[in-house]
Amino acid sequence: MTDLPREFVERARALEASYLTSDDPIRQSGFGGGAARWRAEREPILDAVGGDGDLLDIGCANGYLVECLVAWGAERGLHLTPRGVDIGPLLIAEAQRRLPAFATNFEVANGWDWRPAHRFRYVYTLWDCVPPAQVGEYAQRLLSRAVEPGGRLIVGAYGSRSRGTPPAPIGDLLESHGLTVAGRAYGGDPVTTAFAWVDN
Repeated sequence: MTDLPREFVERARALEASYLTSDDPIRQSGFGGGAARWRAEREPILDAVGGDGDLLDIGCANGYLVECLVAWGAERGLHLTPRGVDIGPLLIAEAQRRLPAFATNFEVANGWDWRPAHRFRYVYTLWDCVPPAQVGEYAQRLLSRAVEPGGRLIVGAYGSRSRGTPPAPIGDLLESHGLTVAGRAYGGDPVTTAFAWVDN
């Protein structure tokens, strides 16, 4: 079985300490652009959500993103149940503190080799949770292990407005690995985030 490079995993683990230097839940999620941009650049994830169900965030950090998606989804008439996994135990503890009613829905795991006890209707992850060369295999693993039949895998890519870096063309990238992209969405002005989804 293919493993992630050790240096890559160590860098991912190191993010936990940097995220937790702030009390701001947005900064604890690795974002420094403020609440308005946070919503503008993240809410388009919901364009992939067509009905009620579990929403799992792989690499959920402190759980704030999935908390927001549940709230924004409710404004659209959606009833979503928040779930999350992250490689950082302190971040998962923070997610459980933030959402005590759903504390058991969050667990420490590496999305690459995680085998959940059951599957979920919507699974969200970032493309850079793994090295670029392993994105296709990562998506296939999630489709076979984490996304329920008839469910949807949503993959995001974040650019940087401050550095003038556009998001990776995630839809094209998934298609280059033989996956059929069912839809795409973009966030920010200028575009700073890109999302694409694959049906299972």
